[in-house]
Amino acid sequence: MNIVGLTTLGDAAATVIRDGEVVAAAEEERFSRVKHHCGFPYEALAYCLDEAGIGIADVDHVALYWKPWILAHKAWQAARSLAISRDMFKARVDRGVSQVSQSYLGMFKLPGLIRGHYGPSDFKFHYFEHHMSHAASAFFVSPFDRAAILTMDGTGEAATTLFSQGRGNHITPLKRIKLPHSLGQFYSAVTNFLGFDMFAGDEWKVMGLAAYGKPEFSDFFSQRVLSVTGPESFRVNVRALDHHLAKRYEFPAEAVAALGKPRNPTDAIEERHQNIAASAQKVLEDTVLSLLDGFYERTGEENLCLAGGVAFNSVMNGRIIRESPFRRVFVQPVAGDAGCSLGAAFLTHHHLLGRPRSYQMDHAYFGPSFDSETCAAVLRDAGLAFDTLPDEELLPRLARIIADGGIVGWFQGRMEFGPRALGSRSFLADPRRADMRETLNQKVKLREWFRPLAPSLLEETSAELFGSPHRDPFMVTVLDVAGEQRHRVPAVVHVDGTARPQTVSRATNPRYWQLIDEFRKLTGVPVLLNTSFNVQEPIVCTPADAVRTFGAATFDALVLEDHLVVR
Repeated sequence: MNIVGLTTLGDAAATVIRDGEVVAAAEEERFSRVKHHCGFPYEALAYCLDEAGIGIADVDHVALYWKPWILAHKAWQAARSLAISRDMFKARVDRGVSQVSQSYLGMFKLPGLIRGHYGPSDFKFHYFEHHMSHAASAFFVSPFDRAAILTMDGTGEAATTLFSQGRGNHITPLKRIKLPHSLGQFYSAVTNFLGFDMFAGDEWKVMGLAAYGKPEFSDFFSQRVLSVTGPESFRVNVRALDHHLAKRYEFPAEAVAALGKPRNPTDAIEERHQNIAASAQKVLEDTVLSLLDGFYERTGEENLCLAGGVAFNSVMNGRIIRESPFRRVFVQPVAGDAGCSLGAAFLTHHHLLGRPRSYQMDHAYFGPSFDSETCAAVLRDAGLAFDTLPDEELLPRLARIIADGGIVGWFQGRMEFGPRALGSRSFLADPRRADMRETLNQKVKLREWFRPLAPSLLEETSAELFGSPHRDPFMVTVLDVAGEQRHRVPAVVHVDGTARPQTVSRATNPRYWQLIDEFRKLTGVPVLLNTSFNVQEPIVCTPADAVRTFGAATFDALVLEDHLVVR
């Protein structure tokens, strides 16, 4: 039974599952080289079919993460929000609504588009609710037989938040919160107020910047913008801060009066901006924790699954683990819309076909891989001198390069699915060097000074770094680093004493585990600094992407499988 799951707007992606197990999954941006690619995932689907060893004629079901006929509420809310601005004209409102309608109505043509592009096929096509796809993407790949499931994002068809309950191979929706009340849109509006770009996924920047500030404006946000109204309930006052206006960097007078002038993207970041970020982050966390208290009371479940773009807020996830009443929390590595391709496929397998569960996601390595000869050919074509070495020689040599201050572009195995580099397409460096964060952010990655960098550590040693055992193979939680450990790995400890770890299992990524262990043998530190292998573009996918980045950026060594290039 071959099932294709699709995400076809922002963060377009494709997933293929066979008999209930993930065979291949990838985001279109990795192939198109356009961040947050919006449109049909032609190349991602072609890759997934090829990896599965099938053609479109072998596909039994195709599942989409959206019900495009549910448009009225979303279109009405967009028009209403736009109309709040006295400077807006009706024609502009009408244009905005017609563009939204056209985008989603095109989904009705997808079965014909797929057959026209990939060939004839008798597959059955299914449309699923957006938030149910999110819920399935978390629960059906989790280790739990039953769980409470909370999904939160900007918006689906109309819902922005879904409370549901999973048991076995079925998910039961319990409550939906609809537009304009959206945690994701609240955070996106703050993102643009701070001069970042919600369409570029810059919510990460707000989360990173928040650690430098104090929640000076939390009363404004909690009393006038985002307020808890009861168990499992909140409201957003769009007259105080509106997502649709924020898209164009337009903000209500009330927000400007309370927060000051919005930051121009080219302006320096001031203490006030740090405090706005800290305030928004705190109010988001407090709101979600309040929702979870009520959700726990309703369900009585000990396990919690999270999905939707808000579930990428790893600082919030850390507080949920520490402070919520749930005993165990699971967030899969593709919690945003790309992961809905995964969820739609599993909804077909479990809900529609009634198949039992047998799969658990313990890694994210579902993308393309490239053999040694392919990598060597790319290096030769680029005119680069390289050594081809067995791992017994290569890994200790890399560990020495890193320990001596070198930055390594590490390319091996199957590419990660999701926005995190998890040891297949990574920049690696020495976490002991306090200046390494500045070097990577400003000289290699060409990004803001306040962006944190993450540790990859041997799974067995997590208690050493965090004071108690912790398992997070997907780098989706932020935790406090034990006080006595912070001086040992300053490059991966954020200003507030936290870190966002990836615990590396010898079973799921043995080669990466071995490299970290070689570094441990040299330095006594079982940790490497890990950040994504990219410079102002999507994470590298192919050997050619990696070689091009090596030529354009300043780092010391490049590894393509068993080949090593040193400047």
